[in-house]
Amino acid sequence: MCSRRFALALAIAAIALASLCAAAPLPQDYPSRPIHIIVPTAPGGLGDILARQLGDRLGSALRTAVVVDNKAGGSGVIGNELASHAAPDGYTLLFATSATHIIAAHSITKLPYDPLRDFTPVINLGYATSVIVVNSTLPVRTLAELISYAKARPGQLNYASSGVGSANHIDTEVFAALAGIELVHVPYRGTADGYRALLSNEVQLMFGAITSALPYIQAGKLRALVVLVDKRSPLLPDVPTITQAGLGSVDVRKWLGLVAPAGTPPEIVEYLNHILDRILHEPEMRVWLDRQGLDLAGGSAQDFDEVLRTDYAKWGETVRRLHIRSE
Repeated sequence: MCSRRFALALAIAAIALASLCAAAPLPQDYPSRPIHIIVPTAPGGLGDILARQLGDRLGSALRTAVVVDNKAGGSGVIGNELASHAAPDGYTLLFATSATHIIAAHSITKLPYDPLRDFTPVINLGYATSVIVVNSTLPVRTLAELISYAKARPGQLNYASSGVGSANHIDTEVFAALAGIELVHVPYRGTADGYRALLSNEVQLMFGAITSALPYIQAGKLRALVVLVDKRSPLLPDVPTITQAGLGSVDVRKWLGLVAPAGTPPEIVEYLNHILDRILHEPEMRVWLDRQGLDLAGGSAQDFDEVLRTDYAKWGETVRRLHIRSE
């Protein structure tokens, strides 16, 4: 019996040793130069702010510079394509979001890369909280009132988006279809332009990130009707969820994460994932995420890969059903 147990222990040890040897070691000099995070949107947005916050902390952990490069344009296509062609050596990361990485892949024709095949998932950072806001002069104070108001005026209410195929374009169309109302889409070049139009009553409603909408809500210029998450936001505790408002469960939450060019060594991916996950769970970082209206995600690169593939299928079906295409 003892000899069998000893033999079994040796066999297990041999398997473990073989697995350890099979795994390529992390290069001893990694990182030996600055790491670049490509952000495919303009400076100042939530993604850009999060990328810079993480970049500073990652740079301190790795004792190297982490440079954030904004490459805006084409609903994220310009920055994404640049990242897809970068050397897969662990020195280039792409800040990806549901909108720029997945939704754009279905709504834009002739995409010069494949969002799944040409990238390697590193980590899912978190989920953004969106809110439906209306101009404060609109005589509605609840989601039910908005729906009733819109049904009585088909095609008379305008909504802003950050462009055809953008996240808030898709979200609003999903909402309109579910509510059975007809709204007029007015695309702008970005969120800031959308808010300017909403504040001037050029459009009457908009789906926006809670942090960008909050100053206008607090100033009384915009009115928040619902948040698009499954629980109330601590930033707007008096605003109900879309389910609490009576429209049912609507899964439109958007993730923000980091990916690397396909072919990046798995040992580097796992190393970065481990450090970034630790950073995300630091108390100060968790407080910061809460203040930005972000729900912490984290987890392994494999976890993020599952999220990417599930979202690719989900948003692909949604974009096709809504007939949304952008050249």
